[in-house]
Amino acid sequence: MRQSFGLYLLFWAVVLAGEAQAGCAQGQEVFTSCQIEGRDTEVFVCFDDHIATYSYGPTGGPAELVLSETIERVDYKPWSGSGISIHENITFYNGDYAYNVGGGFDRPFSEEDMQSDIRRFGWVEVTESGVPAASLECVPDTVSYGFGGGLHDLKQAAGLAWDSYSFTWVSQDIQPRPTSILRANPSVDPREYCLPATEFSLGGVRMGDSLRVLGKLGSPEAIDADPMGRGQAIDRMTLVGLEVDIFQETVVALSTTSPDWKMPSGLRVGLTRGEVIRLLGTVPNGYTATASSFASHVCMDNAVSDPEWTMVIDFGQNNRVDNIYFVNASY
Repeated sequence: MRQSFGLYLLFWAVVLAGEAQAGCAQGQEVFTSCQIEGRDTEVFVCFDDHIATYSYGPTGGPAELVLSETIERVDYKPWSGSGISIHENITFYNGDYAYNVGGGFDRPFSEEDMQSDIRRFGWVEVTESGVPAASLECVPDTVSYGFGGGLHDLKQAAGLAWDSYSFTWVSQDIQPRPTSILRANPSVDPREYCLPATEFSLGGVRMGDSLRVLGKLGSPEAIDADPMGRGQAIDRMTLVGLEVDIFQETVVALSTTSPDWKMPSGLRVGLTRGEVIRLLGTVPNGYTATASSFASHVCMDNAVSDPEWTMVIDFGQNNRVDNIYFVNASY
């Protein structure tokens, strides 16, 4: 039975994938495709060794929207290995919009099931800034889904591994830490994690640095006449990909949306959530492995005199770091 079941799945994977091959560019394979229920439109997701491509448009006509992403960065989620059906999905991004396309079929669990027609299904879900904008269902008989190998093998060949904890891919070059960077914060609560002050640095620019140290990088400009009513302006130094806020000639905030500015641990914009968790060593208190942001306070040896720094990491809708910023809560 086990052998016949495996051959059955292989047979249907080949059949379902082959039906859509004509809709893919030469040299590409199908991931999934279908005609949309209630609309005279169709969707194709195809791939080769380098890129994955999404196309949507009138049935049999030219595509109205085509999006591509490299195999390494494409947001593909493999089958979990459980449940009554085999299904996978992939998401493409275009500005604030995300296009999630999925396909699958029911698994047979008996000889009788193996003799019956297979049930296919698929979908296209569109969101704008994370808010649902459209939900389209596939005409079942038109669903093509190339289960097996494919994108999963290409991801692994690119040096990536699927992390079912964070539901993201992680580079095999980023190995889990033996001990976490985050540690207990005894001056506040031993059950709360904190981040060492040495990590509050981006590309060598550190929280608490003096303006004298930063002088070689440029000159700051006032951005607010007197935000805290202290008789002194907040100044900002804008570098390529980094903003540095200065108060009383001391750095009180750092912010970047560029992968060129890294924390000492290697944390940077563009990493997946799973890669961030590996570099931190654990998930910060109060957050889950699938949260849209992480935050942590600086470890303070003296709760009265030490600065009140906070790190915030924001993840975009593509599950990668979109922004890193540090702020001194006292200002």
